[in-house]
Amino acid sequence: MNTILELREKRTKLWENAKNFLDSKRNPDGLISSEDAAIYDKMEADVVNLGKEIDRLEKQSAIYMELNMAVGMPILEKPTNKKVKTGRASEEYKRDFLNVLRGKPQIYNVMQESVDADGSFHF
Repeated sequence: MNTILELREKRTKLWENAKNFLDSKRNPDGLISSEDAAIYDKMEADVVNLGKEIDRLEKQSAIYMELNMAVGMPILEKPTNKKVKTGRASEEYKRDFLNVLRGKPQIYNVMQESVDADGSFHF
């Protein structure tokens, strides 16, 4: 299978040949014969067909690249066994909650961390 670059180079050469052919076959009035016009049309069709093949290969390459992309984020840090808990599962929340039950009035941080999206507060 030809690569895209090789096909582009081939298309460029064909186009240059077609232009030179057309320029060499013009009569003094600037017209060409019907036989030469048919030959030029064939040359032009070859250039167009190569362009379509290049487009197909480029689309194929883009789809291939998209399908081979990574689907997730790579792990950049070394995994540890220690899990950091946040919100109601945090150690600070547990400590503040026990202080509330014992009658110590430090509940500001507990309320701040445990407010739900609907605005209510749950223990």
